[in-house]
Amino acid sequence: MTLPISMPWSNPVFAKPPHAWKGVRVAVFPFTPKPGSLRRILPPGIEPRDGQGMVTMLSYPPGATRPFHECVVLVPVRVGDVVGNYVPFIYVTTDEALIPGREIAGFPKRIADVRFEREGSRFVGSATRFGKTFLSLEGSIDAPLPTELAAAQSQASRAPTINYKLIPGPAGEIEVEEITAVDLEIETRGAEIGKGRLHCEASDDDPLAELIPDTEGPLVLLLSDNTIPAGRVLQRIERKERAS
Repeated sequence: MTLPISMPWSNPVFAKPPHAWKGVRVAVFPFTPKPGSLRRILPPGIEPRDGQGMVTMLSYPPGATRPFHECVVLVPVRVGDVVGNYVPFIYVTTDEALIPGREIAGFPKRIADVRFEREGSRFVGSATRFGKTFLSLEGSIDAPLPTELAAAQSQASRAPTINYKLIPGPAGEIEVEEITAVDLEIETRGAEIGKGRLHCEASDDDPLAELIPDTEGPLVLLLSDNTIPAGRVLQRIERKERAS
């Protein structure tokens, strides 16, 4: 056995990045955050910027892990000179997908029942935890994505994905606190566009509705090859109690 980098030591959950999948199905839906909501959810060191947020739902085939579904919320932010998208909410269906995301880059992943269904021109997606469906996305796909919009979508996917990595030590003290960035590598193989409707149900456990309004707008479906490379630390946070 080669020296593992993840737990359990004798049967590690994941290997070193990069982690790659071919033929990922992706649904992308833009939204405008509710007024004032970004300021309330952003941690220190991360500033809001103008632009739209995105709900992205993904269906991963076998690759770096077994198949899984994912639901990601991204909002436009800035960390110093770095412009990217912060992830306040992200849900996956397997521990193989959850553990490396949290331990490596600090994605705030939670386990949920994520639905991703495409039948003909219809798309239906949702995210459910503790019996409550807190996000629903549905719509229809009408046509191939025009070349100019495909180029804009490709450019948007190159923006760094930003997380606030917060890990306590064994006694409950904060051991790791840093802002990280991951430059996802996405090679689009196909793209279609249609119209969709997004609804978030109020939930104390998953308060997406405080950020995302009920919205109708363009729904983009992609087929892509996705690679999650090693990320980087943008900023390390030193709390006063840790420094004293």
